[in-house]
Amino acid sequence: MTPQDIEGFDPLAENHIPGGLEKSIAEEAVRREVLNILKSYTGYFDLFSELLQNSLDAVDIRKKLEGDDYKPRIHIEIDISKNRVRVCDNGCGMDSDQFRFCFRPNVSFKSRKDSRGHKGVGATFVAYGFSSVRLITKQKGVSIAGQLNSGRQWAEDTSGSFPRPRFSAIANHAEGLEDESSGTCVEVLIESQQRPKLAWIQATNADQWLDLLRIKTPIGGIYLSASGRDVNVEYHVKATDLSGKSTYTKTSDIDYYYPHEIPLIHKQKSLSEIERKIQSISGDLSTRLQKLPDEFRRLDAVWDVWKSEDILKDIHISRNLDEDQKILVSKHDITVYGCFLSSAKTWTTFQKDILKVHPNAVLLRGGMQLASDYMPQGDLSVIPLTSTIGYQNNTHIVVHLRDGNPDMGRKVFQPEIKALADELGRRAVDVFKRYLSLMREDTGAPTGTAARDLRDFIKQQEAYRESKPLALRFRHRACALQSEPQSEQDVIALFHELVGMGIFEGYGFLATSESERYDSIFVTNYEDDSALYSVDRKLGVSHSSERRESIPYVLEYKYDSDALVDDFAKEKKYPQDVQLLVCWRVGNKTAREFAVSPFLVGEEGSVREFFASTHALYQLREKRLEVICLRDLINYLRNPEEEEARQSQYYGQ
Repeated sequence: MTPQDIEGFDPLAENHIPGGLEKSIAEEAVRREVLNILKSYTGYFDLFSELLQNSLDAVDIRKKLEGDDYKPRIHIEIDISKNRVRVCDNGCGMDSDQFRFCFRPNVSFKSRKDSRGHKGVGATFVAYGFSSVRLITKQKGVSIAGQLNSGRQWAEDTSGSFPRPRFSAIANHAEGLEDESSGTCVEVLIESQQRPKLAWIQATNADQWLDLLRIKTPIGGIYLSASGRDVNVEYHVKATDLSGKSTYTKTSDIDYYYPHEIPLIHKQKSLSEIERKIQSISGDLSTRLQKLPDEFRRLDAVWDVWKSEDILKDIHISRNLDEDQKILVSKHDITVYGCFLSSAKTWTTFQKDILKVHPNAVLLRGGMQLASDYMPQGDLSVIPLTSTIGYQNNTHIVVHLRDGNPDMGRKVFQPEIKALADELGRRAVDVFKRYLSLMREDTGAPTGTAARDLRDFIKQQEAYRESKPLALRFRHRACALQSEPQSEQDVIALFHELVGMGIFEGYGFLATSESERYDSIFVTNYEDDSALYSVDRKLGVSHSSERRESIPYVLEYKYDSDALVDDFAKEKKYPQDVQLLVCWRVGNKTAREFAVSPFLVGEEGSVREFFASTHALYQLREKRLEVICLRDLINYLRNPEEEEARQSQYYGQ
């Protein structure tokens, strides 16, 4: 095909319609069809997914034709300074008919059985969803190239200002394919008012973009049940930031970014490993769990994979499936991956400290990811738990199926598929809950980044002391803890030191444990009148409090009160059992789930049950427990008027 054959060609041309009203109706129908396709693509990574899906299908085809002599390569360029995305592969390329009509709606040249995409709408989205697209292809050494401009403007035009785009021939049409016998390059220019806004996600270098594409696009292949599917693609990623600085990275053979592989997970085990170890220990189940070695305890994550045959055999996974759903499991070769994290804060830390991208981007989080034909489809959805809903945020589920046939925007599956995925997700969470005793306790403290050596750790703590000094003195005694708490252990140490310094009165401790359901058992004794509330003693307890030694109470320690709220939601702990929480800070989730009454404001503390408690938590006007927020208490000890004013403003008193 010559440049003259490309110049002026309209991919949407209606054949055999001479003109007049019939032609006008047909043109408007095509515009509506294109616009409906564009409206189905709303995700930030849709453009990347469509381009990479087509490239992977192309290298798959060539691999089958040429075998091991062929080395698949895909080049990805993200130029933020020019709002440009370019994907170039050395796959099978296109012939002249495929080139001319690939942008036409519902036209596909792919086999439904063997390809990732076959609906014939992705290329239409690429061509008419943006301001300009350049298409260059090569097959058997023969190149074809063309450019289509103002596709989005035409699709959304209601005034007739934009004619339907036609190809313009590109003279240098071997660009990017000079050393290849076949392949295809697609370059898309994104106008400022169009999505995706490349700068928004705040990824500026090639390594960041590779991680993002691994999570959200087909290059992060989901091959949980695929046998023999290994095209060994070599990926080249180039990113150019707003200043024009470029970075480059190269990799091959990458899969989906499974959560148990992220750098923040220091201790993880698959359920299969755990079960094998349990079976190797003699005794009843309780004895076996107690005898598990340390490498199987205080885990940051547990995970596993259930293939279709495992799903049907495992009564815990399949117990609520009806016969039709079991047929779907086999028909679509469904595989489930699940990972349960000890702390939901790991997702936030991963995004902030490892990916280093925009905090509002929803990437790798708790939820359910549907996947079909080896790639993620659409965004994460909520795992529809009916109880212990707090575990929704800790658990990441991938449900993969073959030939899932999602809608044209790759967002929505058939209702029966979605219902089956929901049930499998619920059952997987139920399985993970059986291993809670092996998980690290979630205290609400931020998840640490990658492990540091001793010298780095010491320097970090010295710097933290400089930026967050505690510097607390009481009755001529200085607090030994020199920095603000960073963990639950710091909270425990600080609280007990404050008890020893005499800031707290009337507490007696029977036990503190990290292995029982609850942290501590304590009693109170307020025989001394000095512990009672008065205008000059605003940390004291109510005059109606028990004056003798009380019954034993339950005390919980957390860095952040939200961690206890999560424990209540997960039914790991119960509000009716806990009388006192000691924490460093009161979180926003606590204020959403409970009515928070501040005891440090006005005369509110006159009803206090436990000495120096700073808040009470209510539900349905019934007090559930009291809270000692150490940060607020220390601020009050330093400057009572200032802290009272802050609390009054914050809690709206």
